[in-house]
Amino acid sequence: MSRSRISTTRAQFDRDRTPPARPRIITEGVEVTDDAVWVWTEVPAASSYLLEDDQLSAATWDTATAMAALLPAGAEYHLKVMWTVHGSEDYIRGWDQVHSVRAPGSADYIGLGAGRIDRNAADGHYRRRVVLLGVRWPDPDSDSTVERTWRRARLRGSTRLAHRDAHQRLAAARADIVRWLGQMERSALRATAAPAELIAWAYAREIRRSPLQIPHATTLSGPALVALMNGEMDPVQPGRTHVVVTDRDSGARRCLTILVPAVNGFPVSELEVPGGEWLEILTELPGVEASVRGVNHGHAGSIAVIDSGRKRTRSQTREAAGHGAQVPAEILDADDTLNQRRQEVTRRIDVLTVNHARWVVDAADPDELADRVAAVRQRYTGIVQLEVVPDLQDLLWQELLPGDRVRVHAFGQDQPMRTLAGSWFHGGSAIGDTTGPYIGANLGSTPGPVQAHIVSRADGDRARPTTISFTGMSGSGKSTAVMLATLGALAEGAWALLVDPKGDLAGVIDVARRLLGVDVQSVDALAESASGSMDPMRFGTTVDEAHTLTLDALLGALSSEDRRRGETLLETAVHQVLTSMPQEAWSAQAVISELLSTPESDTDFATARELGATLSLRSRQPQLRAVLGPAGDTTALMTGRGLVYLNLAGLDLPRHTTDPDRWTVSERCSIATFRMALSYALHQSRRVRELKKLVALTELHLITGYPEGRAFVEWQARTGRALQVWLLLDSQSARDLAGMTGLIEQLVMSFAFRATTRDEQDAQAVLLGRAEPGPRLRHMQSQLRTGQCVMRDRHGRLAPIEFDRLTQWIADALSTDAGEDHDPGGA
Repeated sequence: MSRSRISTTRAQFDRDRTPPARPRIITEGVEVTDDAVWVWTEVPAASSYLLEDDQLSAATWDTATAMAALLPAGAEYHLKVMWTVHGSEDYIRGWDQVHSVRAPGSADYIGLGAGRIDRNAADGHYRRRVVLLGVRWPDPDSDSTVERTWRRARLRGSTRLAHRDAHQRLAAARADIVRWLGQMERSALRATAAPAELIAWAYAREIRRSPLQIPHATTLSGPALVALMNGEMDPVQPGRTHVVVTDRDSGARRCLTILVPAVNGFPVSELEVPGGEWLEILTELPGVEASVRGVNHGHAGSIAVIDSGRKRTRSQTREAAGHGAQVPAEILDADDTLNQRRQEVTRRIDVLTVNHARWVVDAADPDELADRVAAVRQRYTGIVQLEVVPDLQDLLWQELLPGDRVRVHAFGQDQPMRTLAGSWFHGGSAIGDTTGPYIGANLGSTPGPVQAHIVSRADGDRARPTTISFTGMSGSGKSTAVMLATLGALAEGAWALLVDPKGDLAGVIDVARRLLGVDVQSVDALAESASGSMDPMRFGTTVDEAHTLTLDALLGALSSEDRRRGETLLETAVHQVLTSMPQEAWSAQAVISELLSTPESDTDFATARELGATLSLRSRQPQLRAVLGPAGDTTALMTGRGLVYLNLAGLDLPRHTTDPDRWTVSERCSIATFRMALSYALHQSRRVRELKKLVALTELHLITGYPEGRAFVEWQARTGRALQVWLLLDSQSARDLAGMTGLIEQLVMSFAFRATTRDEQDAQAVLLGRAEPGPRLRHMQSQLRTGQCVMRDRHGRLAPIEFDRLTQWIADALSTDAGEDHDPGGA
């Protein structure tokens, strides 16, 4: 008979048939049963998916150290890894925490995101993992085993006495529990007290295995708990390998098989990390959860367990030598492993635990269940050997109940704490914010919706920088992501400027108007209809602003020689217009007219009129008429809430030199218009500090080649937080951004789209907060598809995501692909 069969047979005689534990009180972080107080924490998902090997190993040790210190020695613990669906309720409720002026269509925008979340959840793409870690709180030192047994017997049959006793025991332990919960929250696990409804859900779902509505309450007891537990477990027939759980309210039935590790199913030494994350891989297996009960032996207990094991291996070694036989290799390996572990415990590097791991497979019928069980065992091949044990499924099911106990001890595994920590039960790809716009899907090991509250002014975010980078190859989806992020800011009533040097982002105009109902101003800088719309005298709100901006624009249109001889004359003409005319009459054209009308009695009249004539010609240049041309009925640049789409396509920016003396007239005019666009952004940044403001610069590599462009980006990045301006930078060259002075320190988020060259991958890694990309990150950077990227959130976490364009019409509107060349006369 095999060793596993012997253990299974023995286990059938060690059945714990006591009734399942039932909760008397469930409150925040605590479940009280008739014989125990259990303290429960919720462990949030980590962001381990893109950690490199050395980072993952270090994080594993940090987690193991925290668990060894915080799980009381000798006390039972219970780890539950469960799955539920992502619903849109949390997303909608999150918007209630955003206190800002909303766009008229913000409800429709929020509704689209909620609908996408629900649809993806229904299709099985968005699954929410729930990780609960509970500890059976140590009984008071004054309570002996006899006293505890007597108390349970006295309370049996009296609900009133049982509830009163439960409250008394909870009150006695409350202070110590609160202290311990604080330590857990500050630990590497970042675990927080589990809400009462979550603990109740974890218990009720094992009994009912159907969607449950848990009442929101700080404490659940009495009738509320009885109603939740309205289910039953049927162990089916002797020899069967599953149980059936029925929800009595709905009649829904689910089939469950609980798998256990075979004797020596775990590797003798330990699982390798990375590669041995034996609970994180549950993400890949639909309908599979986990339950691990165990005990932390602590320092002294670990040494005792190890020495007992060493005594057995040495006895076996002596017995083999006495018979002249060769000592089996597995005994020698076991002895070496025990010696190594004793050294680790002695040096307080790790402690030993005994773990009772269970894999819970759920399905609608026995056939589907059998297929899933086979898939689980196949996936764990080479990691942990799993077995289905007949006749024990009912007891193994009872072990799943929060507050219960180990019913079958035969499959316990003595392991270092790092084996449990290295399972990465909380591992994943946590990313994004808990409030703000839904932007897409998490592609890592914790699939779900991703939110990015870019223009957040929450208390914890006010001190953070406000610059966000979007980098990657052409066609990888950067610009579409920028437009989607801009729409999210507009939904919160922001003013947004989208600077488009190529002119292919105009689709955002229709979406902003139709979906959000915001004011939109579209300015095509080279169109005749834009004449005078960027006139600095029209958007400058004070004399000083209008004076400075107008003088810069006029000088920028002139050659170096004309600037030298005419600077004072231009300044005088600007001053004359500002002081002698009403503000509604201010314009660059008025300054030109002032120059052209200089009286002959003026000693500089010839130069003034010559400059006026030159500027009059320049104002009709397509590259400059938006700044200096006659306004007519053109609306000035908008300064209130809404979107300003600035199309700079066609500007003849200098490509070959930065020396102004070598620029052509069209290049000089183009630079002057380009500078005015940046000046407008700076003006808005300073103007209304309370207004949320967003400046999106796309194709940044076309802008940062000029001193003005780099200076603007660097200044805006440094001052954005104080001025409440968020700066979105979209560039094909991550190297340019990574090389800009002080920019890295000002990044609050970064989105790295596909990059295939090592130089660009290295630069993206810097923008993502890594000194250099390791093999895992570099592979991800090269494999991303259009619309996918590696996101770094405001907490420094990294994960792969895919932007969601919400609807087909939005996707079509925001597409930056050129249209097809169809024959107009064709079908």
